[in-house]
Amino acid sequence: MNITVNNTTPDTTRITLVGELQDGSFKAKVMAETDVPYTPYWEQQVEQRMIYIQPDPEQLQAIVKALNERRLTLDQLQDFGSAGGGTSEIPV
Repeated sequence: MNITVNNTTPDTTRITLVGELQDGSFKAKVMAETDVPYTPYWEQQVEQRMIYIQPDPEQLQAIVKALNERRLTLDQLQDFGSAGGGTSEIPV
């Protein structure tokens, strides 16, 4: 199943920060690009990436579920999004 997610727009510059934790699970949060920390956002995090998408809460939950169930990889997710607006079709 695919979901249509809004990409980041130049006037809002909101991104989705996605983190992989040491136990192999994932967390994500939508935030302003300027709020992204240079240090790990979550405890016991091994990696974090900024994705230029602005999912609503239900879409964000579906993306995290797909990551945790290994139906979507972080590398695949990073192929989506844009800072120039539009939408992305993300397979969840």
